[in-house]
Amino acid sequence: MLAAIRSSRFDLPLSYDAGDLRLRVGDVVRIPIGTREHVGFVVEAPAEREWDRPLRRVEAYPGVPRAFDETGLALARFVADRYICTLGEALGAIVLGGAVPRTVDSFVPVARGNARRSAVPERLLRLIREDFGGGFSLEQLLRHAEARRAGDRGTLLRHVNALVRSGDLRRERRFVDPRTHEYRFKALYPGDGTVRGPKASALLEFVRAQPGVPRADALLAGFSAAILARAVKAGALREEEIAPAKTRARRDTPAPFPPTAEQREAIEALCRRVDARAFAEALLFGITGSGKTYVYIEAIKHALNDGGRAIVLVPEISLTPQTARRFEEAFGERVAVLHSALSDRERYDAWQACASGDVDVVVGARSAVFAPLRDVRLLVVDEAHETSYKQDTVPRYNAVTVARERMRLENGVLLLGSATPALESYSRALDGEIELLRLGGRATLQPLPAVRVVDMAKEFEAGNRRIFSTPLAQALDDRLARGEKTVLFVNRRGSAGFLLCRECGNVPECSRCSVSLTLHRSEGLLRCHYCDAQRPVPRACESCGSEAVKEFGAGTQRVAEEVERLYPSARIVRMDGDTTTRVGDHARLLDRFAEEGDVLVGTQMVAKGLDFPTVTLVGVIAADIGLHAPEFRAAERSFDLITQVCGRSGRARPGEAIVQTYSPTHPAVTFAARHDYDGFARHELEERRALGYPPWMTFIYLGVAGRSRPAALAQAKRYAQTLEESGAAQILGPAPYPIARLHEEWRFRIALKTNDAQRARAAIRERVLPLAKGERSTRLIVNVDP
Repeated sequence: MLAAIRSSRFDLPLSYDAGDLRLRVGDVVRIPIGTREHVGFVVEAPAEREWDRPLRRVEAYPGVPRAFDETGLALARFVADRYICTLGEALGAIVLGGAVPRTVDSFVPVARGNARRSAVPERLLRLIREDFGGGFSLEQLLRHAEARRAGDRGTLLRHVNALVRSGDLRRERRFVDPRTHEYRFKALYPGDGTVRGPKASALLEFVRAQPGVPRADALLAGFSAAILARAVKAGALREEEIAPAKTRARRDTPAPFPPTAEQREAIEALCRRVDARAFAEALLFGITGSGKTYVYIEAIKHALNDGGRAIVLVPEISLTPQTARRFEEAFGERVAVLHSALSDRERYDAWQACASGDVDVVVGARSAVFAPLRDVRLLVVDEAHETSYKQDTVPRYNAVTVARERMRLENGVLLLGSATPALESYSRALDGEIELLRLGGRATLQPLPAVRVVDMAKEFEAGNRRIFSTPLAQALDDRLARGEKTVLFVNRRGSAGFLLCRECGNVPECSRCSVSLTLHRSEGLLRCHYCDAQRPVPRACESCGSEAVKEFGAGTQRVAEEVERLYPSARIVRMDGDTTTRVGDHARLLDRFAEEGDVLVGTQMVAKGLDFPTVTLVGVIAADIGLHAPEFRAAERSFDLITQVCGRSGRARPGEAIVQTYSPTHPAVTFAARHDYDGFARHELEERRALGYPPWMTFIYLGVAGRSRPAALAQAKRYAQTLEESGAAQILGPAPYPIARLHEEWRFRIALKTNDAQRARAAIRERVLPLAKGERSTRLIVNVDP
């Protein structure tokens, strides 16, 4: 049999003797590697084969469920091939940590050793012999105050390993099996007791409105675990563990509005595709507020009625209790909603329920594409243009691409939904490669908001130095007077983008990253938004001592302060990375805005998922942020954000949007103001065709990072020369990353442009990876389809 482990060190599976064990693909086994045992996964079932030498034996884990099935293994192989990582690294994305037995090492002192331990402090040796004579774990050693004086965790581990090598310690490894449970989730019901406090009262109202609500949904709604525990202890709430229904319950949930003709046509087209039982892909291009979710639900119902199952991928930021409720109301208890509020046990139990057939629909973020559901007939990717579907750590997969491969393997239907489709998807739809389904009107029959573009250069010429242009200030006055809500969007958190000395031009920068520090006035700090380095705001220039230090570039904090200064009675809610640090903060702030807020100030997290009937004004404070970023998707991303955030206005009554910019004639701004996605897409696709950018060519980035700038640059040049000699792609660079230094590492990037992606990937595997294996001073970063 062949086995793999979740490691970057092993690209190929290892061969073992399975003996009389009856093993399947995905079974968890114990395998010996060198002198130690590890947890491994079967990737090829035992078969009769002649070997030129005896193989080492494996041991099975009785009672431990399969970590993946044949479809999961096929997806792992696809990820490893396309995104140039090892099979072990790809399995790391597919196998939940809770599904794997843990290895626990303990160390037992031995009476005699080789005395090769000169680097180990004598006091540590004495401590081990006197206090840990019966054995110890590294965690137990770390808890001892005397041991901590010998060094941190890494230092102690090095000392312990040295003592193992010298014979003074004997390592004993044991495996702790994962705890398996029937899939159950904790549900909340009103109790007879009482509990005091405004937050506790709000929690009780939340549960009374929906008895049986999952505990995880309450956490996601912004109620802390401490408040939940206090309410349960006081008897004001009671918790019950609920198992999903073993049989499917058909539910007919009424649509919030009568379906439009376009919605009916889209549903019928999708049902025909599902019935065909062959791979198909469709793009549901629907404007903001057009009712795409209703189409998803009706198509999923059809797939379930025919005996199939479905997966729905949504960006993590859209996984709110409202989203969860829509699918739970439609599909009952046989839906698993995977989000960040779930405990490890709840997530693992839900995963196993998928494998055992107790769940019909999975709703989750990026990793839910690997959910072990059988017979998936429909896979929906909502907001399919979102960059959050691309993972930024190894394996750097794109969930949309993996979803396409999964449906190809299962002969199912892939549905991409978006108000601003990715240009690659739209181009394929225009070429007839995938079916294009359009929803051109809002489900409420309200028109899209009128959009005004304000040239901030002219405002400056007219003497306006404020954050708000005259039209936006007047519109905000009007909304506050009428009791209507406003959303102000600025895609930068903090008070200001940076500080600038007007005497010498000095800008405070992070000492670990080549970026300016962002001002957070309310905290009195300058902060790096990459490594979170912090330091107090200086009273004078750190370079020349001048006090002529000026703030430049407004962030969410500064915008909220300005609204508060101009309108002291306005109730302001701020939503950004600083105010949403805990699970549930996002939903808590939205509820607060819905109940009592007048103005919502936020970053891109307010650009989607908001549906408030009384929002009649959206203000884009600085459309130029990101518009001129040094990457080829800058215009597309800016267009998407402007279009999406403007779409929050006028859902139930006429609304408007005001876009402030210093680039009023930029195509991303002018087309977004006209709600003209087709015009923007045609313009941008022609630009990309002329420049050889996706979708006309494939991009691959190779990054080289290291503490030494000369070493990183030299290694990057070596890789670039090797690739040039292969002739597999057009090579650009190496050049510094837009942020050249990050977390104390210098970074250089090589760009590969090619019409033959398979050949380019092969060149990287065969020519670059062998060079990188022995490299110690730098590390290689491979990013396919950046």
